[in-house]
Amino acid sequence: MNEMQMPPLDHDELEQASLGDEAFERELLSEFLSSSGGMLSSIVGAVESRDPQQVHRAAHSLKGCCWTVGARALGAECEQLELKARGGVLEGAEDSVTRIQELYQQVDEYVRRRWSL
Repeated sequence: MNEMQMPPLDHDELEQASLGDEAFERELLSEFLSSSGGMLSSIVGAVESRDPQQVHRAAHSLKGCCWTVGARALGAECEQLELKARGGVLEGAEDSVTRIQELYQQVDEYVRRRWSL
């Protein structure tokens, strides 16, 4: 991440979600790291099986977790996939998954580095 890029996680939103409690902030992030990888795998599997309902559910779950910790760009990409899948459209879903994986990697690395998790 260069100096001009925004961090992949909005610390103000995380601070709001944790009510300013740094220990709770770390707990939220730790839970995000432990559960989001499985959610991402669910999205990948659902797209591979071409199951719009499963894609919708998996993308919705990861979106909620992302928004809780302030990972807005990742959450927004999940929301785009969620909305497509809700309409039964999986065209371009593989591209969405690739972008979600890239954003997830950025968030994961940032959180582990910034909070030493």
